[in-house]
Amino acid sequence: MKTWKGLITSVAIASITLLSYPGVSLGLDCSYSGVFDPPLPDENGYCVASGSLKTLGSLFIDANSWMFIKQNLQLRVNEQPLQGFPFTVIPGSLTMAPGGVLGTIQPVLDPIQINAAGAIINIQGALNLWAPSDTVTLKAGKGISLKGDTALFDPSSLIVADTVKLETTKGDIALDNNTVLFSIGDQAHVTLVAPRGKITLANTTIFVLKNGVDIGECTFQAKTPADVIFGPGTALGCIPRIKN
Repeated sequence: MKTWKGLITSVAIASITLLSYPGVSLGLDCSYSGVFDPPLPDENGYCVASGSLKTLGSLFIDANSWMFIKQNLQLRVNEQPLQGFPFTVIPGSLTMAPGGVLGTIQPVLDPIQINAAGAIINIQGALNLWAPSDTVTLKAGKGISLKGDTALFDPSSLIVADTVKLETTKGDIALDNNTVLFSIGDQAHVTLVAPRGKITLANTTIFVLKNGVDIGECTFQAKTPADVIFGPGTALGCIPRIKN
């Protein structure tokens, strides 16, 4: 099991590693195939997101279109425009595809909120969000799956914040492939909510340090208490509370 000193070291290394990567110089599409209109700004070969943003359908981040958060972010991934007949509504999902990265180059001093009508998925990509003095919230309509690529970044999904919340209205929450949720601050707390599904953790670390000295709580709410599953490689540096 990873020691907490080792965890803090790996978190720091992940941040430094992210800073060392060059931007994409050619073929950068900061409209993400038209879901942002106008396109996001391009700074030093990266697409940069900040403020209040809404998409026109699913957001797909791949190896050629890394996205970085510069300041506070409220991102809403909306349904795709109606197509065909009869009209069908397709919930918009956020996907970090193989080689794709969504991250913060440096710590953000404001909240980060990402809300997807569909799912939030890291499939062999990387998620690296830092808001150490504020909140990071991921909310989805149809599930959250963070199973990134440790060869790209390690931890493959890393969230550092005062408070961390992952919530899905329907579907499951599944965390794997060295996912780390790191909550440290006056309000330190980690919350995972999937009231109609399962919460499954494997190769995942959750660490909550309140006021810099006290181990804090991490709360899990699934369809039933039996639907909260701590699989192999799960390390909890927090006081777990499983709600009905």
